[in-house]
Amino acid sequence: MQNNSNYKIDWKNIFSFIYETGKITDLNNYSYYFLQKLNKLIPFYAANFFLFDENEEIIESPVCLNVNNQALNAYNSYYYQIDAIREIAFNQIEPSRSTDLMDYKKWVKTEYFTDFLKKNNLYYSCGIDIHHQERLLGTISLFRDKNDNDFSLKDLLYLKLISQQCSNQLNKLFIINNLERKIQKNRHGLLEKAGQKFQLTEREKELLKLLIEGKNNQEIAQDLFISINTVKKHLSHIFNKTEVKNRTELVSLIYKVR
Repeated sequence: MQNNSNYKIDWKNIFSFIYETGKITDLNNYSYYFLQKLNKLIPFYAANFFLFDENEEIIESPVCLNVNNQALNAYNSYYYQIDAIREIAFNQIEPSRSTDLMDYKKWVKTEYFTDFLKKNNLYYSCGIDIHHQERLLGTISLFRDKNDNDFSLKDLLYLKLISQQCSNQLNKLFIINNLERKIQKNRHGLLEKAGQKFQLTEREKELLKLLIEGKNNQEIAQDLFISINTVKKHLSHIFNKTEVKNRTELVSLIYKVR
């Protein structure tokens, strides 16, 4: 990137963006809210945010703003193979924009541009890949249509400035998500062992699972579509089978099952 010393940086909005996105604690919601808040800092017509696992495989469906599922499916099934920008800029450290990477006089005549980008009003683009150390975590792509101005070097600078915070937050959320999966897997194993040892019914195991997750009787009743009295009856049966007196003793016992 060129020297950006002549740009007047809107630090107030950048710090606000970093603060707001830093409060997002759910990996599944991070991409969507990140793009929504980014649109106030860098205006765009459309955008997508891909997340990647350790093998650089896309995790589930990417979050897209103003890009419909039909266009996304078309890209994933075919157009990614002829996406020249992806070939040049994928998994790079620095942000980039299409007008620096491509000769537009030639590019606008290509199949990828005419049949995909132009059809979906995606004329200008810029983006950045998010890394933590050497691992690729995500790819952010922003688009503007032909009637908008091209992305500026200031926009690229903003992407660069927020990328480190995005890297740290995404890495933290990936770690939390992996831990939650391991805990969930461990809980499933404990419930199966407890079910066998204490001869619990399927309904009792369902209730026990929700109880271990910290839900109260009202929440358990809502999740299982049963009355609170029915919840209490099931709990009473579980207490009798496990020979405990309360929920605390029950949870402690379940985590000790071998």
